[in-house]
Amino acid sequence: MLSITVNKHNAEQRLDRFLRKTFPAAPLGLLFAILRKKKVRVNGVAGKAAQMMHENDIVQIYENLPQESKNFSEQRKMTPDIKKKLGFVMLNSDFAIINKPCGLASQSGSGISEDESLVGMLEIWAREENLDFKPALVHRLDKETSGLIIAALSGAALRQFGSMIRERKIKKEYLALVKGNMPQKSGKISMPLPGDTKISVSKWVVEKSFKECDLVRVGLETGRKHQIRIHFAQIGHPLLGDSKHGDFALNRRFKKEFGLSRLFLHSAYLEFNWNGEKIRLEAELPTELEKIF
Repeated sequence: MLSITVNKHNAEQRLDRFLRKTFPAAPLGLLFAILRKKKVRVNGVAGKAAQMMHENDIVQIYENLPQESKNFSEQRKMTPDIKKKLGFVMLNSDFAIINKPCGLASQSGSGISEDESLVGMLEIWAREENLDFKPALVHRLDKETSGLIIAALSGAALRQFGSMIRERKIKKEYLALVKGNMPQKSGKISMPLPGDTKISVSKWVVEKSFKECDLVRVGLETGRKHQIRIHFAQIGHPLLGDSKHGDFALNRRFKKEFGLSRLFLHSAYLEFNWNGEKIRLEAELPTELEKIF
C-alpha cells in the first residue's frame, strides 16, 4: 500500500487528475481500473474520480503503479549557469517568465530529450533551487519561435493561469516578418485552421513596411497550434523563414542575402494582472532577427 499526503501544489484538483500527474508512467486505463475497483482511498473512504483533493488529504493506493525512476533527476548533468541559459525576464515565488531562444523546444518529444527541452531545464533549475514543485509551462511556443513564455512555480499559480487563459485575460503579442506588403495598416484574420471547424482569430498591425515585406505585430484572440504561421500563409503573406508554410524560394534568398536562417516570429509582449498588480513585459527582437533590417 502506498500512502501520499496531498500538498498545497496538488490540492484543488480532481482525484483522477491527481493520479495522472503523480503517476505519469501509469496507463490511463489502469488508473481508472483501480478507481473502479475501489483500490484508491481518500482519508479512509473509497475515492471517486471527480472528487476534489484538498491539502493534507491522505490518498492510499492498494496497487503497484509504475513511477519515474527516483534517479531520473539525479542522472541529469548539473549546469552551473542554468539560470543564465534560461534567460529569466521575471522571477517570483509564483511564476517565472523566460525569454526563450529559437531552437529550444518547449517540451521533449520527436527526438528531443527531456534535458534538451525548456521543461527539462526548468526542472534542473528547480532542483538546484530546492523548489518543492516541478515547474509547468502555462502556454507553448514552437521550437522555432523565440520570446516570452510563462512557467508556473506552484500548483495554485498553474490553476490561476489556466483560468486566466480560458477567460482570455493574458494579452500576448508577436512580431512577425511577412512576405509582401499588407493591404492596409491593420486588420483581423478570422478563419478556421485546416482540419478544424472552429474560427481562429488573429489581429495584426503593420509596424514597419519594406519593399517586399512587412513587419507586423500580431495579437491572438485564440491560441491554436501554428495559428499565426497558418493564418498569414492562408492570406498569401507567409512568414519569412517558415520552412513548413512559407515561400521556400523567398526563404532561400533571404537566407543567402540577409542571413535569415530561422523563422521570423518572436513573442514580444505579455500583459496580465497578478493579484492586483499589472504585469507588462517586452522582449526585444533577438540579434539574429534585428540584424535583418
